[in-house]
Amino acid sequence: MKTFVKVFGVIIFVLILAASSVYWVYVRPFMVKMKQTTTIKYDKELTIVIGGGGNSGILTSDSLVIVIDTKMDNAADDLYKMVKDIAGNKPILVLNTHIHPDHTNGNKNYKGQTILAGGNYTAEQWKKENGEETMPTKWLKDKMIIPMGDDTLTVLNLEKTIHTGSDIVVFLHRRKMLFSGDVILNKQAPALFGNANPDGYIEAMDWLPKQFDIQKIVPGHGEIGGMEVITSFRQYFIDMKTAAANGDKEDELVEKYKDWNQVPHVMSPGATINFIRDMN
Repeated sequence: MKTFVKVFGVIIFVLILAASSVYWVYVRPFMVKMKQTTTIKYDKELTIVIGGGGNSGILTSDSLVIVIDTKMDNAADDLYKMVKDIAGNKPILVLNTHIHPDHTNGNKNYKGQTILAGGNYTAEQWKKENGEETMPTKWLKDKMIIPMGDDTLTVLNLEKTIHTGSDIVVFLHRRKMLFSGDVILNKQAPALFGNANPDGYIEAMDWLPKQFDIQKIVPGHGEIGGMEVITSFRQYFIDMKTAAANGDKEDELVEKYKDWNQVPHVMSPGATINFIRDMN
C-alpha cells in the first residue's frame, strides 16, 4: 500500500509539473499576447483595434457608429471608452461576429444600444456561453445592408455551422474589406469546439471571395492582411484533414505551422487533427 501511495504521489507530481510547464511555456505567453492591443486609424471614419480578445472595428458616419466585436476584460472597457469618444451622442450599433466571450464580453457596456448577432443561436445558448448581461437585442437570420457615409456594409449570417452555428461576417464595399470573425484567422490555429465544422471553414473561404471583391481582411485574430490570409488558413484545414487521414504525414504537416500562435491540445494543429479524427 505504501508503495502504491508513493507511486501515485509521483504520478500526481509529474502531472502537475507537466501542466505547470504547459501553462508557463504556452498558455501564459499566449494570453499575455492576446490581451495586448494595437489601434490602427485606418481612415478618418474607420478605426481597427487588433487584439484584446477578437479584433474589433469602429466605423462612424454622421448619424451612426458601428462596433464590430466588443472584446474581453480590460480591453473591452478600453474599447468602449474609445467608442464613446468617437460616438458622442450618436446611436451605436454593435455587431457580434459570433457567440464566444472574447468577442462579446464587452456587450455589457452598451446598455440601451442595439446589439446584433447571428440568428441561429438561441437565447438559452447565449446565456449559457456568456451570461445574460451580454445578450443581443436583435438576431440576424440572413443579411442586412447598412449605408455608412460613402461606404455600404453588408452584414451576412453565413447560415451554416463553421466556427459556430451562427457566424456573421461584415463587408465594407468601398473599402473592399471583410471583417471575418473567427471564420478566418491569420497565422493562428483555431479553437474548435462542439459542432465546429472544418469542412464548413473550407466552404466559406471558397464562397466568400465569389460574393465580395475582397482586398483586405480583418481576421478574428491576427494581423490585417490580403487574400493570402484566406489562402493560408484554407490550406491549414486541407493539411489537417490530410494529416488526420494519413498519420505518416502528420509530423510534417504539424511542423509546417510551428510559427503560428497556438496552445497545445487546445488551439494547435494537433488539436485540429484530433478534432477531425473524432468527427469520423
